Amino acid sequence: MSMAWTKRLAASTVMALLAGTPVAYAQGATQGSDAGSTYLAQHFSFDALNPDVKDAITRANLAPVPFAKVTLHTREVVTSSDQTQQPSHYTTAMSLENAGHGLVRRVAAVQDSNGNTIATRLDLTYRGYFSFLTQGISARANSLPPVQEARKVLRLDTATGGHFAFVYLYGSTGGQTFQDPGQFLCDSGKRYSASQLNAAIEGQATELDCRMIDTNGIETDKLTLAYLEKYDVAVTLRTHNVQRTVESTIQDFSAH
Repeated sequence: MSMAWTKRLAASTVMALLAGTPVAYAQGATQGSDAGSTYLAQHFSFDALNPDVKDAITRANLAPVPFAKVTLHTREVVTSSDQTQQPSHYTTAMSLENAGHGLVRRVAAVQDSNGNTIATRLDLTYRGYFSFLTQGISARANSLPPVQEARKVLRLDTATGGHFAFVYLYGSTGGQTFQDPGQFLCDSGKRYSASQLNAAIEGQATELDCRMIDTNGIETDKLTLAYLEKYDVAVTLRTHNVQRTVESTIQDFSAH
């Protein structure tokens, strides 16, 4: 697969989901846009999940999110943990799309301070908390990397109150399943008006302090999420690991 096609897929995928109209009807839609939309539908949907994961979601009988699409732009400040470098600044254009079954398809395009898109990330998440399927595409990629996928769900909590956990076995598409589970563990924190995050966000927000733990039992990241109660979806406010800290602020927000 050529680098040009990979970049066109990444760009068209973002445009397809961030646009106000479906790709098939968008003015001046290109074959690349159709390819991006088709790729998402094939690889980041309920039907693309492992049968064991689909079964776990079906048994949980999860209600879909109450929106068709949410679009937002965030601004990120990245600092190194040893503070030897000046903070770096980025912006992210993000689309959250209702994929049914409580699932949200997320597309995020990250731009540097010069406005260059440096990476695109595709996810199929549970309400924005954690990903069942994820793929990061660098602007320099000359081929599409494999999708990281959950293969078996060992624990799936669906409430936002108190403590909840997602524990799963996972691996890369076409590769073996890791034998030890990954974990995503959260505790609920303070509750406040979501308008504090951005004036366009309605309802209340509940802050969630979360930890990602890999198959070796090592905590790799700490995250702060804001669960937006009106929209039944979570957005990331802060990510911290041993290398860096990323602080995000929401610049604009719209829901349809």
